[in-house]
Amino acid sequence: MRGVKKPKYYDEIQKLRLIDDELMELCFDNNLEAAELLVRVILGRDDIRIISSKTQVTMKGLMREVRLDILAVDTKGKKYNIEFQRKNKGAEPERARLNGSLIDANSLDKGGDFTELPEVYVIFITEHDVLGGGIPLYTIERVINETGKPFGDGSHIVYVNGEHRDAGTALGKLVHDIFCERPEDMNYSELAERVRHFKDDEKGVIEVSEVMEKLLDKKAKDIAQRMLEAGEVAVTKIAEYTGLSVSTVRRMAKKLETVQQA
Repeated sequence: MRGVKKPKYYDEIQKLRLIDDELMELCFDNNLEAAELLVRVILGRDDIRIISSKTQVTMKGLMREVRLDILAVDTKGKKYNIEFQRKNKGAEPERARLNGSLIDANSLDKGGDFTELPEVYVIFITEHDVLGGGIPLYTIERVINETGKPFGDGSHIVYVNGEHRDAGTALGKLVHDIFCERPEDMNYSELAERVRHFKDDEKGVIEVSEVMEKLLDKKAKDIAQRMLEAGEVAVTKIAEYTGLSVSTVRRMAKKLETVQQA
């Protein structure tokens, strides 16, 4: 981008990795090759063909909803939820359970037979060794304790330990790429090409800038919402602390008041 004015957040964008939401969201959305690479390497299979890959997919339940980082589907109808987690919080076993249950709930048509539920893989790629076993990969399957045989309900959970980056294995090379800042240092072209577009091409950099703007605005509003619910800080101070306009915070306060009075 020589000779071109740097877009907003340019320097910050150069430090992003695929583990970061801003880059992950754009790199894997509708990118079948990249999603397929993830699933094949993590599961150690080369016969999987991904036909759909969406990022930031909202799954609604009866009482709450979750947003999935990636939801991919293969030719056999199997579903793969891939979550990128920098912090240990958010990668708890209960979160894997919740994600899987909501995918199930949203996969079956009203009146459909339970046996029609698709096979589901919930995969967490974590920056730290969340499960604490010191191994590169954790595969969790339901088994019948008394016989040791698989339960066979089609539910699978996998944790990838981001602290293991052994260049001698396919998984280690993949993990390296997920935590790598520069595309020229990556092992897999399926990932490097997309990262290069969003870091080195003007159009791609602008796209990432827009995503960063939205995420920062969302975080600011989340903080403002919590402060309003606490009811201890003036609207003008909340605006000052979060960077939001006073009018925006006032609208949020009015909406909260309406909900509380209902």
